[in-house]
Amino acid sequence: MEGEYVNWTTPKFFFPTRINRYMPLGVLSLASNLLDDNHDVLVLDPPSEGWDINETVKKIEEEKPDVLGISSVSRRVYSLNKILEKTTTKYKTVGGPHATHHAQEILDRGADAVFVGGIADDEFKNAVKTNQKGIVDCNTKMDDINFPKRDFLKIQKYFPKDFALFKAQNRLPMFSSVGCPRKCIFCNVQGKKVQRKDPKIVVEEMKYLISIGCKSIHLLDDNFNEDESHIHRIIDEMIKNKLSVEWSGRGEPTISEELAKRLSENNFKRMHCGIEALDDDILKFFRKRVRTKDIYKFCKTMNKYKIDILGYFVLGAPNETEEYRKQFPHKVRELNIKHPFFNILFPEPDTEYYYSLVRDGIYEKDYWAEYMKNPTPYYEIPYPYGKEKKQEIIRYVNGLIEEFKVEDIH
Repeated sequence: MEGEYVNWTTPKFFFPTRINRYMPLGVLSLASNLLDDNHDVLVLDPPSEGWDINETVKKIEEEKPDVLGISSVSRRVYSLNKILEKTTTKYKTVGGPHATHHAQEILDRGADAVFVGGIADDEFKNAVKTNQKGIVDCNTKMDDINFPKRDFLKIQKYFPKDFALFKAQNRLPMFSSVGCPRKCIFCNVQGKKVQRKDPKIVVEEMKYLISIGCKSIHLLDDNFNEDESHIHRIIDEMIKNKLSVEWSGRGEPTISEELAKRLSENNFKRMHCGIEALDDDILKFFRKRVRTKDIYKFCKTMNKYKIDILGYFVLGAPNETEEYRKQFPHKVRELNIKHPFFNILFPEPDTEYYYSLVRDGIYEKDYWAEYMKNPTPYYEIPYPYGKEKKQEIIRYVNGLIEEFKVEDIH
């Protein structure tokens, strides 16, 4: 995480320490599928370990690998470039969310191959054999690969010892699908084409997680409940296998009564849900598909079946009014959202919101384009509406956190 750009999206309250270590499932998937070809594979997880750039480079150099594979996100492009520069591995490869939009810049910084566009397992296996160079388009199908084996890493390190917002013992994430067809302007999920795992494979992976000590499974899909028939098939398979485990998912605020009832009956405990706003004009600005009436209906249904809601909210939209802010805490309570999670609107790279700020002249230049070509450590993009507005929204969100934290304690 050394040198990553400053991001005011999520207040520090929600991440006071590295409470939640998320296993690098993409890298673990690549590693698991290389085993078929009898390769020796080592997985390093520098963000979870808290290593700086030099420590990470040292660990890599000690192994003297034939192939170095790095999964990168845009906020860590500074450390990516330094690792590419300082390591001596003869064949260096990069994938991950950052690669799709910035492949040429990564090649210019010393990578031999960059994997773009989707799941890369088959293409990466081939590249390891052939030392393929340049930009590699990826089209691997989810059902054609092994699911990620977690024993490349020390699993116990990834079971949370402390808890933020909620408790879930020995919780581990997995995916039942990737991609989201929605077009929210602030979101940097690149895959708009959804791939779903065969429910039989999903349940096999659940059973595997239980076998290594997991007691709470979180489906980290980009939009878990976008297709309800997919969830029904997973539940059918769980019942068929007599599988009972606490589980949760990440999705959108729409649900049928039938699905909510079945989830509740099968130990589904919590939906992590992108609600974002409780005002139709703001929802339209965010290009959300739902409206406030849909959100109220969703919350009523979830509360009826005693499924907790972790609601993500985004504050700081330019059309957000003082009256809205005044009424907002009351509306959150009215909906009985047990775990409200407050974010501040941030112009992430490669999002429609950021491009609109450049296009409309609110930003005088393309800051992210400049940064990606020559990233500096701890860079902070200017707040689009001025420093005073930035401090105002930070104070407001910190006040919300304090208000709901106190209520939760009591």
